[in-house]
Amino acid sequence: MKILIIDDDESILELLRLTFEFGWSEVELLEAKTGEQSLRIVEINSPDAIILDLGLPDMSGFQVIKLIRLFSKIPILVLSVQSSEQDKVKALTWGANDYLEKPFHQMELLARMKVLTRNVKRTNHDVSIRSGDWHFGRSVTELFRGSVFFDLTPVEGFIMHTLIKNAGQFIDTQRLIMEAWGGSSRTTPDTLRVHIHHIRSKIGDEHSNPKILINRPGRGYAFIDSDSPANF
Repeated sequence: MKILIIDDDESILELLRLTFEFGWSEVELLEAKTGEQSLRIVEINSPDAIILDLGLPDMSGFQVIKLIRLFSKIPILVLSVQSSEQDKVKALTWGANDYLEKPFHQMELLARMKVLTRNVKRTNHDVSIRSGDWHFGRSVTELFRGSVFFDLTPVEGFIMHTLIKNAGQFIDTQRLIMEAWGGSSRTTPDTLRVHIHHIRSKIGDEHSNPKILINRPGRGYAFIDSDSPANF
């Protein structure tokens, strides 16, 4: 297991080294202090996950996320002093999988990283389910509507897998969070909402009047297609 830390603050790097040394010693840590260096490491070393600071000397962490997402689905946890809702939504919308504020609790960071890497290992799980002409390819990150392909992140894939498996039925928010993040209790409904928004953009579901991913306050979300009558 290889995890890349992208941060130019030596005190944070040292804290993370100690965190993994005593809490998850099997992990091999890779380090980058600039965005440009991090991109080279991702391409050459193929780490299993990334811990990313947003304040880098050569480019913003948001730009790093955007560039990595051009060629990789590697899980990214943003670790930043920036705590505004706007920053969190932007990071998640651009492709980050999770967001943790500095200062952070070491055990919480380890728990979140284990969830992210566990999710990657199970992306090929149970892809035989389908609803109408919606189906998965070799993993939950490969979604099709007929022959039209949609490239999903692992979290998006788990959300869609749960909804398609239960087509026409509302699934409550906490269950979707459990399915997508493996029970990460700190994941909020707002984080789920951002990912739903991103999925709708990918599959062409109108945000103001969605026809495929429906939500109702207090009931959660439902996947609807022409062959799955809604259980409303």
